[in-house]
Amino acid sequence: MWFWVIAAVSLMWNILGCLIFSSEVFAQEAMIESMTGEQKEWVRSTPRWVYVVFAISVSTGVAGSVCLLMRKRLSVLLFTISFAAVLIQMAYTMLIAGGLQVMGPTGAVMPTVVITLAVVWLWFSLLSKGKGWLVS
Repeated sequence: MWFWVIAAVSLMWNILGCLIFSSEVFAQEAMIESMTGEQKEWVRSTPRWVYVVFAISVSTGVAGSVCLLMRKRLSVLLFTISFAAVLIQMAYTMLIAGGLQVMGPTGAVMPTVVITLAVVWLWFSLLSKGKGWLVS
């Protein structure tokens, strides 16, 4: 039973990631309305390649979740790609581009949650493969 719960939660989480991606790409100005001037400047200076990596992370996360629900071994590869993309995106935005300085300590909360859950989804898919729960 808990396999299905974790797989369904992973799908909901990754769909939420797609919605956040869409709002950042298509409604960025509305999202940053309440930010300080420095924060707005930081968000607007994000290179396009970061959004490409973001798209890869959320799309492979959703695909990995669907494959997990279908009990497909492909979920391991997809969650591996998603995890790698999450690390690249967060390392750039939070560390290299200075997001932690601009957003402050509370700005580290969501990236930490995103990285942690990417690890959990990957670990769970590997566990499921090892236990023989993924059939093809």
